[in-house]
Amino acid sequence: MVAAPGLGGPKEKVWVAKGKQPQFHEDRAIDQLMAMVTALTAEVSILRDRLDTHERLAEAGKPSRREDVEAFIPDTGIMAERSEQRQRLLRKVFRVLKEDLARHETPADEAELDRLAKEINAA
Repeated sequence: MVAAPGLGGPKEKVWVAKGKQPQFHEDRAIDQLMAMVTALTAEVSILRDRLDTHERLAEAGKPSRREDVEAFIPDTGIMAERSEQRQRLLRKVFRVLKEDLARHETPADEAELDRLAKEINAA
């Protein structure tokens, strides 16, 4: 990673990976848009998890202070529910890609979709 000047001026730096960025589409803007959509989808997933934590704390009659939310440790049942919620989110967000592939009779690359799901779940 190297520091590059940010949009806010010379004092703001953005960390950029070294080397050439992989390009999947002819138009680099499409790759950039896909990266932004994927990053936003990950953020929505994180927000959903935090909202779920707030709701569970409220149901238990506990305050939902920042430290309580940060200290919350979900059990395996909660983790399974959240995982299913993430899978629904990913199916909804990337549905258009699967539909387009189906229209063109090209099978969806399930391995790539699984890789994306794991990448988002790890965020």
